[in-house]
Amino acid sequence: MAFAKEYNQQLKREISIDVDALLIAVRGAADREVHEHQSNEHAHMVTVGGREFTTYGELAAAYQLDIRDYTVGEVNR
Repeated sequence: MAFAKEYNQQLKREISIDVDALLIAVRGAADREVHEHQSNEHAHMVTVGGREFTTYGELAAAYQLDIRDYTVGEVNR
């Protein structure tokens, strides 16, 4: 399971994102191939149908997905 950290302007804090779940939702919404960039300099860049997204928040917004639905919550025991 892949996770990424991103600062969210709406929540005004850093959030952990379940990248796999987000990309599955985008694949379903876009009905196109989703390409994740593997190089370190483009670690969070995703291309969907030729359009590049530099953050997961931008990607979620483009497909009208709420990034908060893909955050990972930590529960203290």
